[in-house]
Order: sequence, then structure tokens, then C-alpha cells
Amino acid sequence: MNHKSIEELGFFQVLQQIQGMSHAPEGVQVLKTLPFLDTQDELTVRQGQVAAAMKLLSGTDRLMIHSFPAIQETLASLDDPTQGAEGYELLDLARYIRSAEHLYTHMESLQDPDGYFAVLGPLLGEGLPNELVAFATQTESTLDESGQVRNTHPRIRALFRQVEAAKSERSRFCAQFIRSNPTAVQTDQEAMRDGRLVIPVRSDRRSQVQGFVSSSSSSGNTVFMEPYTLVEMNNAVMMAQNQMLVELAKILSELNSNARALRAQLNTLSTRIGMLDAIFSIALWALDMHCTATDLKTNRCNLQQARHPLLGRKAVPISIVLEEGVRAVVISGPNAGGKTVTIKTVGLFALLNQYCGFIPAEEGSCLPLFDNLFTDIGDEQSIEEELSTFSGHMKQIGYILRNMSERSLVILDELGSGTDPVEGSAIARSVLEFCLDKAKLTLVTSHHGVLKQFAYAKKEVINASMEFNEHSHMPTFHVIQGLPGESHAIDTARYMKLPEEVISRAEHYLGSEAVQIASIIKDLEEKRKELEKQEEKIQKRYYTLQQEVKQLQLKELQVRQREVQLKDEQTTELARFMSAKRKELENLVKTMREGELDKAKRKQVKAYVQSLEKKVQDERALLEQSEEELSDLEDQNPQEFNEGMEVLCGTAKRLGKILEKQGRNKYLVAIGSMRMTLEGKQLQAIKEQQKKVLVSYHSSTPRPKLMLDLRGYTLEEALSSLEQQIESCLVHGVSQFSVIHGYGDGILSKGISSYLEKHHSIRGFRFANPEDGGMGKTYVEL
Repeated sequence: MNHKSIEELGFFQVLQQIQGMSHAPEGVQVLKTLPFLDTQDELTVRQGQVAAAMKLLSGTDRLMIHSFPAIQETLASLDDPTQGAEGYELLDLARYIRSAEHLYTHMESLQDPDGYFAVLGPLLGEGLPNELVAFATQTESTLDESGQVRNTHPRIRALFRQVEAAKSERSRFCAQFIRSNPTAVQTDQEAMRDGRLVIPVRSDRRSQVQGFVSSSSSSGNTVFMEPYTLVEMNNAVMMAQNQMLVELAKILSELNSNARALRAQLNTLSTRIGMLDAIFSIALWALDMHCTATDLKTNRCNLQQARHPLLGRKAVPISIVLEEGVRAVVISGPNAGGKTVTIKTVGLFALLNQYCGFIPAEEGSCLPLFDNLFTDIGDEQSIEEELSTFSGHMKQIGYILRNMSERSLVILDELGSGTDPVEGSAIARSVLEFCLDKAKLTLVTSHHGVLKQFAYAKKEVINASMEFNEHSHMPTFHVIQGLPGESHAIDTARYMKLPEEVISRAEHYLGSEAVQIASIIKDLEEKRKELEKQEEKIQKRYYTLQQEVKQLQLKELQVRQREVQLKDEQTTELARFMSAKRKELENLVKTMREGELDKAKRKQVKAYVQSLEKKVQDERALLEQSEEELSDLEDQNPQEFNEGMEVLCGTAKRLGKILEKQGRNKYLVAIGSMRMTLEGKQLQAIKEQQKKVLVSYHSSTPRPKLMLDLRGYTLEEALSSLEQQIESCLVHGVSQFSVIHGYGDGILSKGISSYLEKHHSIRGFRFANPEDGGMGKTYVEL
């Protein structure tokens, strides 16, 4: 990608945001050198890696990454045997290995139902070598937190004790000497000179001390002496320390040798950690910016609610949708309306898409893949190169036109500005036509009307504008596709309280034609806003209807559940009643057969019959009550019908007339020559408008049979007769009939059942009771 364009679009600032999420110096370096990908296969792999990392870094059981110290200079020093690494540098190597060990171990312990490790597997390698873990353990046991060899090291422990013993003996001698010579010493504390303990002695009493003078004070009143005994003791301490230093050097040398032996493995590990850390840094940034993965399978430009990552909360989301075949966009509108920010956002998102496959936009956003990106944004004037603003722009545009290809994205800000408007418009149109032929996509911002007209004339080019609030005279930063934008210079001048005389003259100089075009654009903008309001109303109405449908479906479900519940209750109760009455009947028959038929036996029979009649009446009353409950559930406000009212009956909507009311919500209705009792829910009152469009007709369809006998028919003949029967029932308003198909081989029974299940006019069907034909006969309800 073109370095100048990358810089102009602000990608390097976004890259700094991503690098701020890094945990390893190697990751920062990898992020700097990570290439932009322009093939779908390569970008799909990287996008998958970032997506897997985002999954691992989010959620309750998210992956935790430790910081990695800088080790590259230490690795470089290991190559020079004369230098070697210091203790703290070796300790950094151990810490680096431990952080890698934690990363590997934590990733292996996480649940992986979606196969994230399979995506990140190539970056992880075969795991952390045991030799590196052993080296980290050895280094940590040898060195303390400051990088010094521990005093508890087996090879140092005895030497350290010797040094401490010699120092203690020397300190005791100094204390005893000072106490024994109070008149000769200057102070009651020994002093340290060049690593050796000395006695501060008064200059006028130096002859009282047998020993060597090492130095004196600046005033000359005090000399620092080593008595002969103390000289030997200082020498003993120095020799013990030197011996320990030699051993410390040997230990550090051995650690350096071990590190050099692992140089290749450490390099491999740092490379893997660098790539892993780069992917995890991108994932952390994507989570922080609420990014979504782009659709890499399409070649369209579709940005939904795109938010510029450098603007933070100030970013106004923009949406741009370019249909197939659109190769250029001309964006116009008021100054400071967001044109430049819009084209920068598209360019930056194109870079981010090819860098990681994630952008801060809504789900479903996508962008084409470009082989290069060229921009001309900002003021290109240069005093050093003696370039004016226009010359600077022309130089950059010339470079772009010479180097772009059929897969390039070209972004030109304020094309044709900085010179004579007429000549600038001509050059702008010529440049846009050239880009239209040579580039994949071109984005242009301009105030020139020539480019707006050109966009209308070409199918491959569309106009877009930045919305302007007519009331506040401020831009809204929203992109409007399909409409050119005005510069609103006159409106801005009036809002800035320029004298009305100046504004009037400007409008006069502008010309009536330009004012008329501006008025047309304003009218189009107002119509667009009206359409948006209507669309919003339709959406609200659609939502309301959805809620009403859900309520009706819920009510229907409640009715069905209540029906099933009532049927179960009635079936259970009737089964118990039938069982009890069957036994009672058996006993009654047995009693009747024994002896003569007397008055007591007749009384028993009469009581039995009365109990059956009472049960029938009770069940009928219960049925009416259940029907009323169901009717209340189906219709909270049941409609009342009066005698003589014309109504539509049943699903066929046949015209009928109510003769009289029979019970609650039941009516005797005359339908032609037939009379039948129907429930209120099966009737519909006729409105005035409905009455006007009702048509009387006579059907030639024969009346249906209440019992259709299909025995001896083939399956095809039976289904044909059954279809005619259903049609006849629908025409004549019959809601029930029965079908006799017999037992046989079950072919008719199965075929008829399968046909009835699929028929949209059938409400239900069941086999007859055993005494009425059983499985050889079927009741059908429409």
C-alpha cells in the first residue's frame, strides 16, 4: 500500500492504538511489519485467527496474558562469547519463558468446542520445549529477584559463610581496639576505605598505634590507620570475597552457556510469541472498539454504521451502500459537513479490512479487496519545492494516475479546487473519467456542479451529499446517497450575520438558474425526509400488527388448551360414569331375570333411566358452560344478534336470516330452505357495504350425503368421490359427514386418512364408536 496514503488516512494512529494492547515487544514489531493482504484466502486465515483470539479473550473464562520482558538485546549478546548476559538479563529470559508457559498452559486448559486452537495451532507450534522450562527453573533457583546469585546456592553457601566470618572477626577486633585506646582514636566507630576497615586516629596520637596509615582527613586532624593485626584481617576478607566472586562468575558463565545452547529455541519462541501477541493485540483492540468481521465473500462496498476509531465518542456513524457496477462516488455538501471525514473513513476501513478483517461497524459490512490505495487529501503546497496549492494537488494526482491499477482505490478530496472554477471543473471531470476507466473504485469530494451532472449521466457513478439542517444551519454529518449536495454558502453567510445587502447581491450575482437548482435540491431533500417519516410510520404499524398477531395466536393457543382440558375432563368423567352404570345395568338385568317382574323391579328400572336422563342434562349444562367459557376466550366482546337480522353463516359465508334465539349465544337460522342451530361465533353481521356486494346464486352442485359409502371402490375412485363430497358440503354449509370404507386390507382407510390430514378444509376426523362401525367408519368435521 502507498505509504503516503496510509499516513494521510490516519492508519498509523490506529496502529498505535493496537500496539498499546501488546504484551510483548516482539508483538509491537510484528504489528509494524504485518502486511496488508489483497487475496481472499490469506485474509480469511488472518480474520479467522483474530476471531478465535477474540473468543478466547472474551467471556467469563477468558484467556489471561502475562507481560513479556524485552529479550532481543540479551539474545544478541549471547552470540558474542566475550560479552555474555548479566544476571538480570538471564532472569528476564526465565521470566519470558514463564510467561510463554502460562500462555500455553492456559490456552490448553480452556474449553474449545468451536475449534479455536485449530485456527491458532500454526502460531502455537508444537508447544513449549522442555529444555526451555528446565532452563527457566535453573535460572530462577540460581538468581534472586535482582539478578544476583542467591547466597543459598550450594556452591556459594560455604564461601559466603567464610566471608561473613572474616568480616565478623574484623569488626570485633576494631570494636575492641577502639575501646582499648580511647585517648588515641578520634571516634568510637571504625571507617571503610577502599573496601577495607580502618581506625580513625588523632594526628597527635598516631605514634601510639602500631600500623599503616592509609589516608587522612581533609583537615589533617585525623589519620586512618590499619593496625598490623587489622591488615591481616582485611586481607583475609578480601581474599574470601575474591574467591566467592570467582565462583559467582563461573555460575553466571554456566548459565550463559546453557542459554547459548538454547539460542535457536529461544529465537523460535520469540518469533511465535511475537505473532501470537500481534493477533491478540488486534483482537483486544477489536473488542474495545466493538468491531465486527467483514464479509469477505462479496465484492461490494457496504458500510453500516461505521465509526471512525480516532474520533471516539464524537464519531457520527456513517452508512454507505454501493450497488454492483458502481465505480465512483461524487460527494458534495456544505463546508465542514463531514465530506473529508467520510472518504477518510472509507479509506481507513479499507486498510483495516485488509490488515485484520475487522472494522468498527455493524454486522454485515463488507469492502472490496484493493491491491493499492491512493489519496490526495489536504493542502499539497510546498515552499521548498515552489509548489502552489493547485500545483501540489496536480503533482500528487499525476502520480496517482500513473501508478493506479484496475484493483486500486482512489480518494480525491476537493478535486479541481485551487484554480479557475471553469478550468478546474474541466480537469476534475477529465480526471474522474480517467479513474472510472482505470481504477476499481474512486471517491471524490467536490463543489463543482459539472461533477454532479456527470454523476447523473453515468450509471457507474452516483451522487452523494452530506445532510444539512435547514433550521440550525449546521451539518448533521449523515450521508445521503443519490442526491447531490449544496455548498450552503449563502445560508452559512446569513447565519453568520453578514449584512442582508451583501447576501442579496450575492444571490443576484449567483443567478436565477443556480438559485432554481438549489430550490429543486431542497425540494428533493424535503421529499426524502417525508418518505423517511412515512417509512418510519409503516415500520411502527408493522410492529403493532406483529404484536396483535402474537396476541391472537396466544389467545388461540389458550382456547385450544382449554378445549383439550375440557375434553380430557369430560372423557374421564364419562368413562367413570359409564363403568358405574354398566355394572348397575348388569345387576339390574340379573335382578329382572330372577323371579317375576313386580312393582319394585319396575321402580328400579325407572330410577335407572331417570339417572341416565339426569346425567345427560348435567352434561348438556356443563357443555353449554364450557362453550360459554371458550366463547369468552375467543371473543371478549361477543356480538349480539336479533331476530330477523341477516347474517353470514359458517366459513362459506352463506347468507342466512335469524329466526329466533335458542339459549345463550345460540340462534335458529334459516339458510335458504334449511333451518339449523348455529353458535354466535359462526355468524357474522352484514354491514351496509357488505350488503351492497352480496350476490345470490344457485349452485348446480348436488347436495352432500350425510353418510358416504366407499366400500368396493378403488383408492383413486374413493378419493375422487371424497373430494366431490367435501366440495358439496362446503357449498351447502354442511359441517359434518361420515365415510364408510370398511376394514379390508386397510388401503382405503390409510389413503383416506392421509388425504384428510392434508386437506386445508378439514378441521378433524376420527374413527366411529365400536357400536357404530369402529375402525371401518370415519367421522369427518369441516
